[in-house]
Amino acid sequence: MTSPTPLLHMKKIIVTLLITLACISLHAQGTVKVIYNGNSASVIVPDDVKGVTYTISGAHVILNSTTTTQEYTFSLSGASDNGSLTFYGNYKFTMSFDGLLLTNAKGGAAIDVECGKRIAVVLSDGTINTLADSPSGSQKAALYFKGHPEFKGSGTLNVTGNLKHAICAKEYIELKKSTGAINILGAVSDGIHCGKGTPDWENNYFLMEGGTVDIRQVQGDGIDADDYGAIRINDGAVSITVEHTATALKADSIVSIKGGVVNLSVAGDDSEGIRARHTVDISGGQTSIIVTGNGSTGIKGKRYTEGSTVLNGGYININGGTTEVHVLGDAFENEEGESALCTGIRADADLAMTDGDVEILAMGQETLPILVTGNDYRQGGTLRIIRTPWHTNAFDYRYDMTLYVVVEADGQLIDDYSSKAVGAFIGDECVGYGVFEDNDYGILRVRSNVTEPQEVAFKTYDYDIAFAFDATADRDIVFTPSASIGTPSAPVVIGYTSRGLLGDVNLDGMVNITDVTLMVEYILNHSIDHFYFPNADIDGSNTVNITDVTRVIDIILK
Repeated sequence: MTSPTPLLHMKKIIVTLLITLACISLHAQGTVKVIYNGNSASVIVPDDVKGVTYTISGAHVILNSTTTTQEYTFSLSGASDNGSLTFYGNYKFTMSFDGLLLTNAKGGAAIDVECGKRIAVVLSDGTINTLADSPSGSQKAALYFKGHPEFKGSGTLNVTGNLKHAICAKEYIELKKSTGAINILGAVSDGIHCGKGTPDWENNYFLMEGGTVDIRQVQGDGIDADDYGAIRINDGAVSITVEHTATALKADSIVSIKGGVVNLSVAGDDSEGIRARHTVDISGGQTSIIVTGNGSTGIKGKRYTEGSTVLNGGYININGGTTEVHVLGDAFENEEGESALCTGIRADADLAMTDGDVEILAMGQETLPILVTGNDYRQGGTLRIIRTPWHTNAFDYRYDMTLYVVVEADGQLIDDYSSKAVGAFIGDECVGYGVFEDNDYGILRVRSNVTEPQEVAFKTYDYDIAFAFDATADRDIVFTPSASIGTPSAPVVIGYTSRGLLGDVNLDGMVNITDVTLMVEYILNHSIDHFYFPNADIDGSNTVNITDVTRVIDIILK
């Protein structure tokens, strides 16, 4: 078999070039270019584009498209700090961001798409595109869509909403697998907002199949799928920081996490990491939620029984993935005088867990790891709960050290930490808490913002009696950045005495007639709020009877 002649080879190259040029030509056809340049703008409409007209005032552009059969591409590029684009049309189209820096200082959105159809939004490869609106005007967002945008392309889009939301779509928003980075740099209200929908058809949602979303400096919610909307995260990475009372991920119907990485940080009383008015469904991915604030909740299935919203929800389903919820705060009382506890996971209806790994860190005496109003179906997966009655936020400190410890109560090693918490203190400040993975030893991380030596003290908290005992280590512990003290085989021993003032059964520091009354109530099997058995069992018989009551009376009369 002979090789092709040079002439035949050249013909193939020419044919290939012609095909490539034809494709480029076809691609160029149907593309309208909008180019911004300071206080002016230009619009280029190719001859093959029919039904597209425009007006320009300074750098403010209005495009009108009357086509109902051709999908055109509108390329946006250039820069202006006093410009905008308003688009009117009745047919789907492609909007390509090709290196655009656009701020509307006149009033209104930077880009206002008044087309209720599908808009393919392309973030061109290698480009950085930045949008911001004016704090005056009537539109809901810096980047507004009357219809439903579908983002793709590996470029970057930065958006700031100075009037209300940063990005808003009246229907759904989709991020394709090829999507690059969408950064919400700030918003007066929500970072990303979807609405409106109907009760019987989920036609507004936030769907993420890829890309990265970073939301910060927002005064409303991070992502809000309103009016029967849903949030569905299947892949990609979402990072949301909310620094006031609000919700990072809020949906009027369903929040579904099947894959990707979700990092949520919310600070503020009565705030939430995730809230769905029907169901929170986690089946994959890596989800991390940090919520600080009184009455705050990590994951909430909210139930509504009336109003124009999804009714009779409040469900949480976990059947896969890795979920970490850190919640720190005390009870919160709203303006109506209603009190809400700080909660890691709260389901107003049912909680179902069949698979996955869940860790809940609940910090504060008035913080609950899990609160379920309906049925609690925990039948699989791994659930790890860490409780501390003290408030300490690891992210507030620069340095740390590690202790390997065991805890003794009255000279006996503790083998059940389910109702115990171990804390480290520098002065009156809690700077660490113990994490006990098994009965052999625990890991206690101690933190500080200074490098100078500081003496570390310890406390052990008993949730059964709601009381903290002072504890003592078997050696002097001085904070040293990056140090490691003790080993799994030779841990630091932290001990405390559970039998304090004998006869002081309510742990108020006194032995009086109140203690006698409580002991009698205990013997009669009456309900008692606070009763510390070790101090009531005077003779150490592991029972409390009339003999112990008599001895307490003797203590009072002495």
